[in-house]
Amino acid sequence: MEHPAPGQAREQVGTGRVEALSDGVFAIVVTLLVLEIKVPHVEAQDSITAVADALLALTPKFVSWVISFVTVCVIWLNHHRLFTVIGRIDNGLFWRNANLLLWTSFIPFPTALMGDYPGNRLAVSFYGLVMFLMAFAFVLMRWHLHRHDDLVQEHADRARFRTGTRNSILMGPVAYAIGAALAWASAAAAFVCYAAVAAYFVLPHGPRMRR
Repeated sequence: MEHPAPGQAREQVGTGRVEALSDGVFAIVVTLLVLEIKVPHVEAQDSITAVADALLALTPKFVSWVISFVTVCVIWLNHHRLFTVIGRIDNGLFWRNANLLLWTSFIPFPTALMGDYPGNRLAVSFYGLVMFLMAFAFVLMRWHLHRHDDLVQEHADRARFRTGTRNSILMGPVAYAIGAALAWASAAAAFVCYAAVAAYFVLPHGPRMRR
């Protein structure tokens, strides 16, 4: 029986299996996000005003949910695009991807916290901190690929990949760090910052930075 050469055992996990695992986590996360929005209890069940007031009170939770839903969709899309340039998975890349999934799977908690306490500076800043760690996990994956060029497919546009790494740092960890710090001055401004980061990746110019 043949044994794999040293170093080969670290590369036995196929890119398809890792991407399938990641897709499953992303799908569960977007489902969990909406489960945090509960139907409000209203004593005067026939009162339109009472129901309207209860729904209005849920506005921060709806806003938090939309921001996080769009963000997770952006994570999925960027993750998928990143995997189109990955030829092989080594042990280091696998665990960096697992680190990304760890912080992504945690997103429903700070989303619910910020939605329940939209005026609390710590709650709103905590959301930015978690998003910073998620975005930084993406940067760690990219840095690993830059250091291990043999993991990148030969046909990949390396110049575009380097530009994407630089831009992902600016519109990822840096932007979320600004939002987390901004929350201590204005929770509303932090909300806008988080929404702006998600919107930036949705706008048509986004593909320039995704590889």
